[in-house]
Amino acid sequence: MLKITIEKHNGVDVLRDDLLPGGSKSRFLPNLIKNSKEVVFGGPFCGGAPLCLAVYGQKMNIKVTLFYAKRKVLHRNQVKALECGATIYQVPFGYMTNVQSKAKKYCEDTGATFLPLGFDVPEAVTPFTDSMKEVKRLHGHYDEIWVANGSGMLTRCLAEALPQSEIKSVVVGLRSRNSKQDYASNVELIYCPYKFEQDCKIIPPFKSSENYDAKAWEQLMLRGVRGKRILFWNVL
Repeated sequence: MLKITIEKHNGVDVLRDDLLPGGSKSRFLPNLIKNSKEVVFGGPFCGGAPLCLAVYGQKMNIKVTLFYAKRKVLHRNQVKALECGATIYQVPFGYMTNVQSKAKKYCEDTGATFLPLGFDVPEAVTPFTDSMKEVKRLHGHYDEIWVANGSGMLTRCLAEALPQSEIKSVVVGLRSRNSKQDYASNVELIYCPYKFEQDCKIIPPFKSSENYDAKAWEQLMLRGVRGKRILFWNVL
């Protein structure tokens, strides 16, 4: 199991998964892709999941092919993915359904492995929830756990692994996708006022993704700590 690093910032315990190559998804991604020669993913241009995949593809000598909606200038995360050796295809008229369709068709034609948004597959759940249970074993109970929510996978795993904690899940991805998901009773969805690709205004005192995790931190800071024991899960 990968190292768990927790620091105190503004009265909040911060789990620094940004210190792991590839972030939180590195807790399950290597086992998920280890038997693949090529892995394909279609996602938002500013997302962290494609970058994590590119990092581990390079580390494990696995070809990574990424599909995005076409845009004039590459986002910083896309540039980093290219630097890690990933191949990028930009899809004209790139609504997410079209991007996903093109990625799946590529896999049908080549035999490559397709991974869904958020790498949201059953094989990823157990190693992820095991890490969360280890956090409680090492650091005790938290009244609230704050996390950014894109695909919803991290939120669902936290709710399953730590049912006695309130999971404050700040939705930074598609509202329509999250509103249709079946979350446990200990989950509260909080909608932030930004578009997914927008950076937030309040920057955390630790390394964080301005268009993802930092939005959850901003919502936490706006609400205040309120005397509770709180963990902020910094994904990337």
